[in-house]
Amino acid sequence: MEAETQADQTAELTVARNADFDIKMRGLEVYVDGEFAHDLAYPKTWVTKIKPGKHTVKVSNHLYKESIEIDAVAGQRVELLAGNRFTVAGGIMVAVLGMGPYRVFLSQVPANTRS
Repeated sequence: MEAETQADQTAELTVARNADFDIKMRGLEVYVDGEFAHDLAYPKTWVTKIKPGKHTVKVSNHLYKESIEIDAVAGQRVELLAGNRFTVAGGIMVAVLGMGPYRVFLSQVPANTRS
């Protein structure tokens, strides 16, 4: 009973790096509320428990970073999608030169679209 009570007092944070448009290069560091939490490679997913309430999640590839504010609810899951993607100019440069600039992306997956 006590274990169930403790589980009900946390939320689950999932950060997935499995998008088809991810360029699959360069690892990402995940930070929660300013604290390093995990190294995330493609095509991995990281799951952790967090306290309910507002949190800032940041991903960084050492060149670029993106942050998102989340509001975690006890007993529920917050799912984020992260990765690296080419910029528009980057896609053109890749076609011509075989390399190009890219950026980090981070977004929250709406609850009604999760599998």
